Amino acid sequence: MSRLSAVRPAYWISGVLLVVAVVVPLLVPTYAKTDPHLWGFPFFYWYQLMWVFLSAILVSISYRLLRAEERRRRAAQGLGDPDAPDADTKEAGQ
Repeated sequence: MSRLSAVRPAYWISGVLLVVAVVVPLLVPTYAKTDPHLWGFPFFYWYQLMWVFLSAILVSISYRLLRAEERRRRAAQGLGDPDAPDADTKEAGQ
């Protein structure tokens, strides 16, 4: 079995989301026009601003996917939850 097949779907999905968030706003032919206007703003401006918010959403989804995958991986290895508030203090106190 190759290493590529061992990569979890969460990593692929996160990678695609991040690529979309970075590459699509850089494709100049998609926004090099002035029409249609939205609330008096030319297309260029509101399209770029839309991608600021969409990129934030895509990065947030990617982060949550990877965080959940990391938790599953740690649980499968018996390492516990890294985000537990008192995981370190319980081990140190016992």
